[in-house]
Amino acid sequence: MEAMSFQFGKLFKNSVTGSVLAVAAGLSFFFTCMLLPLVGRAGSSVPYADENQRSFLLVLGFTLLLSVLATWVKMLRRSEDQSPLPWWSFGLCVVCVLLFILQLTGLLAI
Repeated sequence: MEAMSFQFGKLFKNSVTGSVLAVAAGLSFFFTCMLLPLVGRAGSSVPYADENQRSFLLVLGFTLLLSVLATWVKMLRRSEDQSPLPWWSFGLCVVCVLLFILQLTGLLAI
């Protein structure tokens, strides 16, 4: 069990891991932006609006997960080598949380 956790720690502190997660989060956010019309004015007035909302929230949750993981991995690495703060990863986390709030309050459908 210790050997497995040591390998994960080594993997998470690798600079490539944080970069790959950040790029994956960015691409996922791009896909989330393409799905915004599903929960906008046109997508919220169709009979299958609930499915649209679930799909959007699922993709947004996946994007948030990737961005939080990227930020966490980069902060782990920063604790060892004093690399710069991951401002873009922090920003993506904030934007995803704001989109969650806007979607759950219904403000995206206006």
